[in-house]
Amino acid sequence: MPFFIKPITKGVAGKVDSSFVSPNLKTHLDFLEDQLVTSPGGGEFFCGKELTGADILMIFPLEAAMQRAPIEEKTYPKLYAWVRRMQARACYKTAGEKASEASGEEYVPISDMKM
Repeated sequence: MPFFIKPITKGVAGKVDSSFVSPNLKTHLDFLEDQLVTSPGGGEFFCGKELTGADILMIFPLEAAMQRAPIEEKTYPKLYAWVRRMQARACYKTAGEKASEASGEEYVPISDMKM
């Protein structure tokens, strides 16, 4: 991209981010936090007291969201605890070890990566 166009594209991307992406991300995270608060399992899992496919499908997007949004103990306590609890599971660690073997690099959860 030519250097004189970069400021324009950055400005457009910044406007889209502040007007659309960030507010929607907050809306979705608020919904998910509330979903954990009201789940029958008392916040341990999204759909009850046991691990389900919903939990498995949610780990990656929530880890990625931790890079972009303030998912911390003080802002989204249930989501933060849920992500850390999922990362502590033996199956998650085993998958990380297999990823390390396959790639030859140490696996680091996306939520712990420094961008």
